[in-house]
Amino acid sequence: MKNYLIGFSLILSAAYLYMEQAKVQQENAEENQRHDTSSRQDQSDGNYTAPNIIDVADGGMRSDANASPLSAKIPQEVKTYEGLVGDSSSFEFTTLGGAISAVHLEEAERLKKSYDMIFSTNDNGKGIEGNAFSMSFENHDGDPLDNPLPGYDSRAYEIASGDLNSKVTFLNRTGNVEIRREYFREANETYVIRHRTTVINRGDSSLKLDRIRFGIGSAFPIPRKFNFIDQAASYMHVGYFNSGNPQEAGWGCAKCSGRIDGETEEFFQVNEMDDYDRLHEGKKLSEAKWASVNNQFFVSILRPKEEKDAVVRGMPIERSTDGNASNREQGVTGSISIPFGEIPPGESRSVECFYYAGPKDYMILSSLGMEQDKVMQFNPFEWVSGPMNSLLNKLHDILGNFGLAIIFLTILLKLVLWPLTAKATRSQKRMQALQEPMAKLREKHKKDSQKMNQEMMKFYKEQGVNPFAGCWPILVQMPIFLGMFYMLRSAAELYGQSFLWVSDLSEQDNVADIAGFSINALPFVMLATQWFQMKLTPMQLGPDASDSQRINAKMMRMMPFMFLVFLYFFSSALVLYWTVQNTMSIIQTLITKKGKSPKEIETERSILAKDEAKDGQKKPDADFIEEEERQHRQVLGLKLRGKLNKKQIDEIYRRLMEKYHPDKVRNLGAKRQDEAMQKKERLEAAYEFLLKKLANKS
Repeated sequence: MKNYLIGFSLILSAAYLYMEQAKVQQENAEENQRHDTSSRQDQSDGNYTAPNIIDVADGGMRSDANASPLSAKIPQEVKTYEGLVGDSSSFEFTTLGGAISAVHLEEAERLKKSYDMIFSTNDNGKGIEGNAFSMSFENHDGDPLDNPLPGYDSRAYEIASGDLNSKVTFLNRTGNVEIRREYFREANETYVIRHRTTVINRGDSSLKLDRIRFGIGSAFPIPRKFNFIDQAASYMHVGYFNSGNPQEAGWGCAKCSGRIDGETEEFFQVNEMDDYDRLHEGKKLSEAKWASVNNQFFVSILRPKEEKDAVVRGMPIERSTDGNASNREQGVTGSISIPFGEIPPGESRSVECFYYAGPKDYMILSSLGMEQDKVMQFNPFEWVSGPMNSLLNKLHDILGNFGLAIIFLTILLKLVLWPLTAKATRSQKRMQALQEPMAKLREKHKKDSQKMNQEMMKFYKEQGVNPFAGCWPILVQMPIFLGMFYMLRSAAELYGQSFLWVSDLSEQDNVADIAGFSINALPFVMLATQWFQMKLTPMQLGPDASDSQRINAKMMRMMPFMFLVFLYFFSSALVLYWTVQNTMSIIQTLITKKGKSPKEIETERSILAKDEAKDGQKKPDADFIEEEERQHRQVLGLKLRGKLNKKQIDEIYRRLMEKYHPDKVRNLGAKRQDEAMQKKERLEAAYEFLLKKLANKS
């Protein structure tokens, strides 16, 4: 008990020091980010904006002597409008750039908690940095065009009259261009809208607009309890899906930590972006299906109507929290650039996109097609996470509660794996019962490792145990556990879902707070189940056990506490899954038949011998045939079950010996002759042994 208390105290101390270090690192990172942001703002004379945006609040005009004067009245102030209102969400539009500044997600059937996706980072609400569908133009090389629209002013957008719930239209008639920006929402759509930008050339010269760049939106951390293991930054990404061949040009991130990616889809964490020049150059795609910006549970996906070559960019951004300019949090924003084209005088050009702004719900995203469910980032366990998520949602439809659905899903998984784990449990019990004789074998052959291994494998075979059988349940359950982990940690349908005392399955099951530290009850229930499970399968160490075995035994006793520290800060959904998993393992251990120990095997042999003395015949069971007799039977090709028959042995022996007649062996090569003589000797030895065995029984 003293060792347990010391070990538990050390684990708690290490966890405390780790948390303190994580807080310091987070504060340093935030300070460095504020410094970087201030530097970028200073470099842009106080009008800092994302490098992919040109329609800034000062009119989007650059100091250019050839720029045309503004030719239309400019509104006095920037206005915002709520439009495309549906049962699941509504959009907030701004006349600054005719873009989307926020999306308000309402509580719905599959989202039990409302959420506001705020894109703008400007404290007065008039900024455009991070807005969805903020617009700029580039040349073929991806460099921003200098004064691409003569006389254009991003503040001059006006909203057209009409029903804003079905269609929102912005018009801009400044300079020598007319820009129409339209947003549509179908009646049966939930989180998807369509967008079309049309540029009309009213001037006398062509507009060379090689590429158009759209902002995808922004993502910021979701407020949650402190987790020193699972940082919020690890969930904020800029990603894409490339359906064409990979492009060599642009930046790559092969050494980035904490991310699993590939050539088809890649996701880049916000804390990786500063190391790569804020991704100014971007990632070039041959055929882009979509690009995305996301946090843990919510995502913005911009999908061009046609799959074209594209450039995806991302960068970290900041915004103030609680209206306090000194309290800032880091987020991420991104953009996608696609081909547009030259517009002759009097002509126009349009580009259309689809836009999803809503929860990272695997069922909804899968129904949209175009590989948009890849934003769940289940790889490399998608083969587990995808089906598990679908089954979880089907169980929820039946049971009406995600907590119950997780419990029943865990039970189903355990039942499917029951035969494998039951066999492993029996094998583990047999191995535990064999610890003492195994230790004696190791001691006997400790100077000859090869001989020791041979004797150990022979001993395992005699006792009918497989030393590797206990590993299979772990090998099978690990990908399932990791698949469930990836699925449960980003399943937006769990956001706001309650179960028993848990108010939110996507968060820690906070029951109280002490000095700012969350007291969670469910992890301690998990600890109790895992501790009891360990007690049901104790490691039986004899007096001859090695030091390494004793160290391993102590480590196994500490495993429940290690799991407590690891899972304490994770979502209650994951802790619930592991608790039910432990409970099912306890039930299985209690009802699984115990493996046969050497004493039990010897008792069965004694009973069998008494039965044979009564009825004068051997039970046809090969389990108790001695290993030497088993080998000699195999040499003669006899069955391993049943009584020995002298006539049968003589006939088989004479028939086999004919193969080794001197006249036949003489014609073989030297090597084949040696092999034949060895087989002949084994055949003679088996014949003599079995005849002697029959004589002793008679």
